[in-house]
Amino acid sequence: MFKLDLLISKNMKKILFIFLLCSPFLYSQLEYKYDTNSKTLPYWVQEMYSDHPDPGKVELLYNDFYKENKFIKNKHTQYYNRWKRYLSREIGASNNNKFKKDIRNKYGLPEWQCVGPFDFDRHAASSSYAAGAAHLYTVEQAISNTNILYAGGATCGLWKSEDKGLHWNPLFDTELMINEVYSLEIDFSNSDIVYFSSGGDLYRTNDGGDSYELLYELDFIKDIVMDPNNNNLIYICDEEQLYRLNIVENNLEYLVAGDMLEMEFHPTNTSIIYLIRQTGNKTDFLKSTDGGDSFNIFDNGWPNPDSEDEQRRTEIAVSIDNPDRIVALATGSANGGSGLYGLYVSDDNGESWEFRCCGEQPAGVPSENNMNLMGWSHEGLDDGGQYYYDLALAVNPNNADNIHVGGVNHWVSNDGGYTFTCPSKWSWAPDQENTKYVHADIHDIKYYDNDLWIACDGGIFYSNNQGDTIHQRMFGIAGTDFWGFGSGFSDGDVMIGGTYHNATLLKDNNTYLQGDTLSGTDELGGWVSICGGDNYRGFVNFGDNRKVYLDEWGSGGGYKLSGDRNVPLEGFSMSVLSNASYTTGESSNLEFDPRCYNIIYIGNGDILYKSYDNGYSSIPLYDFEEKVTSIEVGWDNPSVIYVATYDGYWSEKNVWRSEDGGESFINITPSFPGIIADDWIPFDITISSENANHVWIARCPNSLSYESYEGSKVYKSINAGDDWTNVTGSGLNGENITNIEYHRGSNGGVYLGTRKNVYYKNDAMTEWILFNNGLPLSTYSTQLVPYYKDGKLKNGTNRSVWEVDFYETANPSAQIAADRLTINCMNDTVKFVDHSAISSFNPTWAWSFPGGTPSSSDEQNPEVVYSEEGIYDVYLTITDGYGFDGQTIMGMINYTNDPLTMEGFDCDGNCQEEFMSVTLIAEDSYGDGWNGNSISILVDGVLLTQKTLSNGYYDEFDLCLPSNPNVCVEIIVEEGGWPEEVSWYIEDNIGNEIISGESPFYGELYDNCPIYGCTDSDAINYNPDANTDDESCCFGAFYTILMEDSYGDGWNGNTLTIGEHELELEEGSELEELICLSGDQSCFNIVCDGGDWQYEVSWTIYNENGDFMVSGGAPYTGCFLEGCTDPIACNYNIEATNEDGSCEYPDLNGDCNNTNLEINPNKEEVITGITDILGRKITQIESGQIYLVNRKNGKTEKNISFK
Repeated sequence: MFKLDLLISKNMKKILFIFLLCSPFLYSQLEYKYDTNSKTLPYWVQEMYSDHPDPGKVELLYNDFYKENKFIKNKHTQYYNRWKRYLSREIGASNNNKFKKDIRNKYGLPEWQCVGPFDFDRHAASSSYAAGAAHLYTVEQAISNTNILYAGGATCGLWKSEDKGLHWNPLFDTELMINEVYSLEIDFSNSDIVYFSSGGDLYRTNDGGDSYELLYELDFIKDIVMDPNNNNLIYICDEEQLYRLNIVENNLEYLVAGDMLEMEFHPTNTSIIYLIRQTGNKTDFLKSTDGGDSFNIFDNGWPNPDSEDEQRRTEIAVSIDNPDRIVALATGSANGGSGLYGLYVSDDNGESWEFRCCGEQPAGVPSENNMNLMGWSHEGLDDGGQYYYDLALAVNPNNADNIHVGGVNHWVSNDGGYTFTCPSKWSWAPDQENTKYVHADIHDIKYYDNDLWIACDGGIFYSNNQGDTIHQRMFGIAGTDFWGFGSGFSDGDVMIGGTYHNATLLKDNNTYLQGDTLSGTDELGGWVSICGGDNYRGFVNFGDNRKVYLDEWGSGGGYKLSGDRNVPLEGFSMSVLSNASYTTGESSNLEFDPRCYNIIYIGNGDILYKSYDNGYSSIPLYDFEEKVTSIEVGWDNPSVIYVATYDGYWSEKNVWRSEDGGESFINITPSFPGIIADDWIPFDITISSENANHVWIARCPNSLSYESYEGSKVYKSINAGDDWTNVTGSGLNGENITNIEYHRGSNGGVYLGTRKNVYYKNDAMTEWILFNNGLPLSTYSTQLVPYYKDGKLKNGTNRSVWEVDFYETANPSAQIAADRLTINCMNDTVKFVDHSAISSFNPTWAWSFPGGTPSSSDEQNPEVVYSEEGIYDVYLTITDGYGFDGQTIMGMINYTNDPLTMEGFDCDGNCQEEFMSVTLIAEDSYGDGWNGNSISILVDGVLLTQKTLSNGYYDEFDLCLPSNPNVCVEIIVEEGGWPEEVSWYIEDNIGNEIISGESPFYGELYDNCPIYGCTDSDAINYNPDANTDDESCCFGAFYTILMEDSYGDGWNGNTLTIGEHELELEEGSELEELICLSGDQSCFNIVCDGGDWQYEVSWTIYNENGDFMVSGGAPYTGCFLEGCTDPIACNYNIEATNEDGSCEYPDLNGDCNNTNLEINPNKEEVITGITDILGRKITQIESGQIYLVNRKNGKTEKNISFK
């Protein structure tokens, strides 16, 4: 009964989630769907744009589509990214009163401080082509005091500047749980009075940000406009109505129904109001001549798309220089193109409209004569863009012919909108000569006399000369939205993280400027924006903080920091990159072996990899057949490894443990009812540094959770996951967890990051304590990182990076580490590093290295030389002002001169005996290195060496390869990015080419490696070339099993069992499997059952000729067998269900076994004593024809076997 109730509950919750959370009204408040009338959209786009999209199904369809199609960024993929991020970042209903109460209870706790980014060093070496730092929606300048500005962020709330944008401060960030401020309006007579919106909430401050009041709760608010002559009248555009608010009378009046986009007053006559409304596939222009009491549509010349086209967003702007003129920027799709629908101008107060740009008709295919101002090209030659997401328009109040348009790029017209130029492409940030750069994706452009302000995905930009020179003015805004974050273990001022919209942000102590020289923010200690946009990753090597890891983008996966803003970062290659996603719980960390900072565990796809050389090469350890996410390696016992896996959005998530260094794993996922009910929720893992058996798991929803998630969020085990204890309590109610981190040296203390806050709990506490004093009320914690040296906890968030003193001090926790664990005569020096959790308060170190030189040291990071082969122990004792600890690692260092560990070289750097000297020449036609492609050389299946071209066009590598032709030498080139650019060859020491190739590649040096296959000649798949049996022999027949799911989210636990084979569609809508069934002439049993959503399940079996055998769904029980199904055939098989054309028939005498039966010469019917295998009498007549007659009471006188 429980199982049935659980199944119903789980399925109903999935339906409710799809219906409620994925309602089109949630995300599309900010961005309309594109080309919804198109009949040719890919299936994943159609599902995403449906009324109630299922994120799991969209994800599967998206992945399937881009397995078969080259990925090209477009408006749909960008919508997908933003939509997926929205699902993982949504915090649900805000309860500001609850957190006000919590604030009163947290006094005495340390206070969080923001450490940036506040801006970015645009002109530093290695700066991103699209540098930026914060995502802003709107900026407004006060009319009564032009030094006062307010700005609204996408993730960081409301901000104020009192020095014309040179410095900014947050407003209400610790009082209001708001991230998004989409619109605001400043009282024209008093810069302290500001109206601003978050979602559908309308707020006001009357004292410049000291206090606030919530005025109304409406639908999503898109514009707030004050009557220019009456500061007591406020007009509000939301997605349902146009309202007029009378402040004095406190009266909210409904004026016009509909989805309102924007409103403008006539510059000299406030009785005239212009309004844009979105309706169906178009926008309407409405005008009032009586101050808003009534409105009428004016559509003479206004955009009017056909039913198959669309025009769903329009911006309008006016200028006092030509008060009767209105400029309209319309976007949509028509005539085979999309993006800019057209720039329209009215010179008669909107009575009629003229199409001015671009081309001769709305939209159309982009060309030199029909530029698309919404695309990524600065020449206007590409289609599309993000025209329902980023759109802005302004007209110079002193020159009505000077028009500024914002989309992906910034465009300017000086002839009233007939022609446009792009002063600076969005990707020209590093150009030192470029004084007009604006980051991509512009949301707002405002003119205030000669002051031009631009708000975009990269921050706030300013010009006082119509855009001739533009520079950033955003210093102080903590609005960097981190998707990944890492910080140095030994140097906490090295921080890095991929961000939403703004490339990868990097801080390297005082290397970079705080911001823009022109803004006076050129002090050192800032951040630099590097690589491309929308990156995920950010990690720092614990033993070498000059090495950071990030998304590829030309770096190969890693950078070595230069420490000089004028010197470029040096890239290094990673053979595989960690899994990364926009979805919470779907990314993988880089997990370092606690003993060695060059040994890294990496989750890539379904496989856990291990690298011994800082990621340069890697070997697969274990294939989970599910995406690898969180990884933890035991500090005191690195043979213990924990892994969390993610098998699709709605699929069951799991936790695994290995006790043999990753060779095998067992599933240790808790089986509590709360976990089973919502088994789609991903896990994050943390473990104790003192005992690898002490492990915590946090459940981190990839979307908004259900009520059943309450009380089922955090679990602890003290026996390596054999048993679990629920430690959630009630203190986490209302929170969606994002990550968990252990406090080393503490009494079981762990920190929890959530979508809003940070919490702490140790073993002595009965409840979690809210640990967010000074942290903005709504702060999404991407990753918590302890920095033990200074006793700080760092938090990469959607509001930049914050840090705070630890909740409590703890004893130090000793950990020995080194750059390598295996050495030889060519590399006999070990660089030991202290990986201990130790504070800077009176620290001491006492090392012991028996057999090494020196044999002891009191340095933090000593170097030790070993002189002969052997196994060596290492000892460390540490103390600080809070206590002491020690560690011994027996047999830590292995000194061996084995040829493979030395890559074939001897102690003098020459090739060892039975090895020959060769040169590998690596080339790249583009000149940016191999971008993740790598060449591996294996000897008898063991990796000898792995190389890659880190950067440039060309490099040479001296190698030693086996000279014995009886040795198996395999050369494998693993495909990475841009494989078509890769080429290589190996030549001997006199320049003769031995072997060459491209990427991907597999070859053998001597053509004597094992050939795997079936070696049994009796099998149907016998391979005469195989010399090594791979246990694939089939002694029956092969069958193809097509498994399908109508919904596209896999079979949800249903299993198809055919004979000894168990098959399952784990994700997606379709999968084919080939199986062998051994022919013993008995029917093969088929059972399909065991999971949820059975009506979605279907399967079909085909034989090796492609002939249909049988099909079914779930539940199903039956069998099938190929054979002769004709009862009169000699070889009739009564169990056969499918005719295979093998029937054999008797000769003219009715003889199956050549028994020489004769035809009766008298031409009379004669009853013979011959029966078939069913005991049915066979009647024989002169013609040789036979008839089968059932003899109910007859005896079988003779049996003839039918073959």
